[in-house]
Amino acid sequence: MSSLSFIGNNTSYISIPNDVKLNFETQNFTVEWYQYQTDVNSFPRIFQKGTYTSATVSIGVSIEGGRFYYWSNNTPILVTTLATSAYKNKWVHFAICRYSGTTTVYMNGNSIFSISDTYNYTNTANLVISNESTLSTAAAFGGYMYYFHYVKGFAKYTSNFSVSYEIPALLSESVLLLTATGATGTLGNTITTTAGIFSSIPLPPPPPPPQTPVIIPKRMNSLFTDNSRVYYKSNSLPSSGTGSVRNHRIKARRT
Repeated sequence: MSSLSFIGNNTSYISIPNDVKLNFETQNFTVEWYQYQTDVNSFPRIFQKGTYTSATVSIGVSIEGGRFYYWSNNTPILVTTLATSAYKNKWVHFAICRYSGTTTVYMNGNSIFSISDTYNYTNTANLVISNESTLSTAAAFGGYMYYFHYVKGFAKYTSNFSVSYEIPALLSESVLLLTATGATGTLGNTITTTAGIFSSIPLPPPPPPPQTPVIIPKRMNSLFTDNSRVYYKSNSLPSSGTGSVRNHRIKARRT
C-alpha cells in the first residue's frame, strides 16, 4: 500500500500556503494522521503552522525523544512520554480534536490527554507537514504517512474509537486530505511538495476477529504403566517360598 515518504531533512516536506481556511480560530476541529516514524532528529515536527524560534506557532505536534508535545499559542504542552517501541518503526494513528472548548489527543483510538481550550488558532504562517514553517533538518520528521487529514469546524471524535485502515472519507469540512495518491479538500490543489515523496510500505493487517476457544477433551491415561511393574532379582526368593525376601520390591528401570 502506498504512503507518503519523508527522508528526514529540510528538503522533504509538504507545504500549504497560508489561507484563512487553515486557521481554526475558535471552532471545533480535527487533525488526524497515520504515521510510521524512523528519524533520529532532535525536534521532529509532524506538522506545524509557524516556527518556534520566531514565536509564531499557532498549532503543531512534535515528538522529541519520545516526548509528545502539542503546540498551542507557541507553547509546547507535554501530552505524554512514549517508549521508543510505542511509536518508532511501526504504524501509529494519532488524532487531535477540539469539541466544545476541550481539546483531546487520541493515540490508536484511545484518549491520552485532554485540556480546556478556547484559544483562537490564527496566524499568517504556512502549514507544513514534516517540518515547521522555517525549515530545518533538526525539525524534520522522517518516515512515512499513510494519510494526513485536516478538518476545520468539525470534531470527528468525541470519545474513544476503533481505528480503521481505510482512508478517511472526505468531509465537507475537510480542508486537506493528503494521501500517496494525491491531495483533496478545499485546499488540496494548493500544496507545494518536493519531488519523490511517495513510497510503498505495507500497513499492518487488521486485527484478527475473536476466535471461539477450542475445547480439547481431557484423556485419562492408564493408571498402570511400565514404571509400576516390580521386578525381582534372580535367587532373591527362598526356594521354599517362605522366609524373608532380599531386595524386596526393588524397581529396575527399563532402558
